[in-house]
Amino acid sequence: MSVAYFGMENFMLYYYHYVPGRLRIQTPFIRRSVKNVTIFVRTLMRLEGIISVKTNPLIGSALIYFDENKIKQKQIISFLEKQGYFILAKARTSDQIIQHAAEKVLENL
Repeated sequence: MSVAYFGMENFMLYYYHYVPGRLRIQTPFIRRSVKNVTIFVRTLMRLEGIISVKTNPLIGSALIYFDENKIKQKQIISFLEKQGYFILAKARTSDQIIQHAAEKVLENL
């Protein structure tokens, strides 16, 4: 089943998931834009503590590996917001996406 099936095509414009040392985000800033992906990665790699950034421009996602002794997840998100790359207030977590999908399935029963 596709994301569109659950009526989530606009629901997932901003997304984040954090585990120690790794932050996955989804943002329209890098979606389908090689130019913006390049800017995004170069800008993030300037931060002390960022180890690597892997992106998927097709869906606008980035996987950011970082050293938690040098930078915290909240600092990265704050930096991304200041650059205009991410809007935390619009972002959804994995739990919210699962709940939304479950609600859509129940509506269609």
